[in-house]
Amino acid sequence: LVFGVVIRRGVHIQYWRTLFLPTMSESRELFGGAMACRIPSTWRDVSQVRQVPDNQEVYQDCSEESGAVLVVEILEHQSDVKNEDAPTFFFADLADANGVSQDDLTIQPNDMVFSVKDEDATKQRYFQKFSLSTQQSDSHACIAVGKQQVSEKSLRIEMCVLRLTNVTTDLMITLSIPDNKQCSVGDDGLSSVFRELLATFCVRDWGLFC
Repeated sequence: LVFGVVIRRGVHIQYWRTLFLPTMSESRELFGGAMACRIPSTWRDVSQVRQVPDNQEVYQDCSEESGAVLVVEILEHQSDVKNEDAPTFFFADLADANGVSQDDLTIQPNDMVFSVKDEDATKQRYFQKFSLSTQQSDSHACIAVGKQQVSEKSLRIEMCVLRLTNVTTDLMITLSIPDNKQCSVGDDGLSSVFRELLATFCVRDWGLFC
C-alpha cells in the first residue's frame, strides 16, 4: 500500500496512498529549539524512526488522511546564484538529489523572490513571525512550486529558500505531496499547510549558524 521516495540526501520516505486534507497543527521545535513553526499535529518526526542527517529536520504525515513529507534543510549559501535565479536553481538541485532528470520536472512560472525585511509587504504576507537578527542587513525568500517524477510517481513540490547571506546559509523548506492527492491551494499556488508553516516559521537562536 505504500511506495518509497528519496527526499534530499539519504532520507528514505514512504508515502501513504491517501488524501491531503486540512488538519489541526501545533508548534514544533526544529534543530533543538533554534527554529520553530506550526506543523500538522498528525505528522511524525522521522528521526524517531530512522536516521536523518544533522542538517535536516524531516516530518511525515502518517495519518490515513495524506502522504506529505516536509524537509527543513540547512545548506551552505550559494553565493554565485542570484536571488532571481534561486527558485529554478534549487528546484533543479532538489531534482538532481532525488535522481530526477530535467525531462521529469516542471516548475510553475509564477515563482516569487522578495525581501524578508519586516517592512516588506510580501514578507508580511508569508512570514509574519520571522525576523532577521540585528546583525543581518537583509535576506531574501525564494518560493517555487512544481512537479517532479520520482520513482515513477509524480510529486507536487512546494519550496521556499531563505537566503541568509550574513550567516552564509541557504535554508530550504520543502513540502512534497503525491500529485494525485487532493489539497487546498490558494491563488499563489501554495497549499494551506505550506502557507501556515511559512507564516509561523521563526528563528529563535541565530547562534545555530555560527
